[in-house]
Parts: sequence; C-alpha cells; structure tokens
Amino acid sequence: MPFELQIMEIIGESIAYGLKLKTQDILMEFETIRQSSYARISIESLRELAFIKSKVDKHHRNADLAHQAWLDLLAYDEDMIGLYLTEYRKSDSSDLSEIELLLESCAKQIAEVCRSVYDLKDSVQNVEITTGFMLDAVRNQLLAFEIRINIITMGFGIGVFITAIYGMNLYSGIEEHPRALLFKSYKLHRPNQNTLPFGDVEPTFISRGNFLLLTNYSTEFVRAGDIVVFRIEGRDIPIVHRVIKVHEKNDGYVKFLTKGDNNQVDDRGLYSPGQLWLERKDIIDICHILASYSF
Repeated sequence: MPFELQIMEIIGESIAYGLKLKTQDILMEFETIRQSSYARISIESLRELAFIKSKVDKHHRNADLAHQAWLDLLAYDEDMIGLYLTEYRKSDSSDLSEIELLLESCAKQIAEVCRSVYDLKDSVQNVEITTGFMLDAVRNQLLAFEIRINIITMGFGIGVFITAIYGMNLYSGIEEHPRALLFKSYKLHRPNQNTLPFGDVEPTFISRGNFLLLTNYSTEFVRAGDIVVFRIEGRDIPIVHRVIKVHEKNDGYVKFLTKGDNNQVDDRGLYSPGQLWLERKDIIDICHILASYSF
C-alpha cells in the first residue's frame, strides 16, 4: 500500500476514534444530568440540560460533516485518483479497489459513531420532553393551589361584606328587638334550642340583653355555683339557673339541685312531678362568660 494511503487510513481511524471518545464523554455527562433532572427539577438542572443539548447538537454536526467528507471522496473517481502522490495513476478508474476499500472502512467506522450520536441526541430530546411534562404537572399544582386560595379569599370577602352590611346604619328592625343578640348567639351554638327566658327566675347578675358563652362537653364537670341551662321534661323552654348542690355517688352517678338567684326557694317546684334532682342529661349547657350588651 502506498505511503499516502497508509496516512489516509491513520487519519480516518484517528477521526473515528476521536469522535467515539467525545461521544462517550458527552454520554457520561448526560447520564449525570438525566438523573439529577428526574430526581428534582431546578433552575440549575434545566440550565445543565440546555448546555448538554447544545453540546450534543454541535458534536452531531461535526460527526455528520466528517462522515459526509469520506462519502464525497468515494463518490468521485477523480478525487480518489488524486490521493495517489508517490505512484502515478492515469485518469481511468480501472484499479481503484484499494483506495475504495480504505475509504469505505473509514466511512463505516465514522458511520457507527454517527449512529451513537443520533441515539444520544434522541435521549436528550426524551429527557427534554419528560422534563416539560414534569414542569406542566408542577404548573397545574400551582394553579390548583391558586384557585383554592382565591376561593378562600372570596369566602372571607363575602363574610366581610355581610358583616359590613349588618354594621352599617341600615334599618332592618333586627337591632331594635330586645332579645335579638341573645337569640342569634344561642341559635348559632344550639340550632335546635329556643331562646332563653328572663324574668323572676334569672340569676341576679344576668339582665335582659346579656350575651352568654355556653359549652356542653362530655368531660366537663358541673360544680356548685355554676350557671347552667337545663330543660325540664314536658317544658319546651329551657331555664337558666344556678347550681346550689351537687351530690356524687361512688359509682359516678351525679345529681344536681338548682335555684334562681331571685327566688326564695329551690327549683324542685319547677321540676317534673316526683323529680327532686337534675341529672347530667338534663343539663343542656354550662355558662362560662357573661357580656353585657345594650340595645
């Protein structure tokens, strides 16, 4: 084989080997970026993905140019004849098999590298598409969160609007009713109960229009001196009186006796016939806070 053809073979193999090493380096870098992108999407991972995509595109162009250059040499006999420098060749192409085999071998090696670069480019595009899907999912979550925040804000706005309507100097007749506040407050706490009566059976420190904070927890204890709301069997209207006596047995059974602060006697006359004490089931609520309110 002439010296110049040996040089051409070395050049072709060097080009193919260089492209192969470059492809392997880019592939290793791409694998690291792909793992980080799948683990967590961040600005840094997106920047690295864009950088590796640019590098793969550039390497793809270089491999295509190298492969096309060898194919161009094979396409024209005049170019192959011109490769002979130390041996005279005529213009005819009767004996170019040696140079053709050499060029085809180098072109085949470069073509294998080009296929590897094509596969790498497809992998980068797949990661880019997958990352786009992940970003769309995050965007949808943010939109759903924004919608929930808007709904909550709208709810607060409606509440503020209704509160402002009742706080304005608009005549509705509700404000002038002597028991409006007590009725609405108690109905919010116990929707199925009636308004509490006031009169001679009220404790001394409760007046008409007072606001009571009532609770009724199963673990709450009733003690002597507590203001309670209780219901008597056969009566539709509950009564607000003070507990004056508490009897508790060893088995846990508790009974109560109540009395109005303005009354001279206890409430046994108000209880059901034959009933001398109240039980825990008869007590509806326990009063904790008393606030004066003037209409």
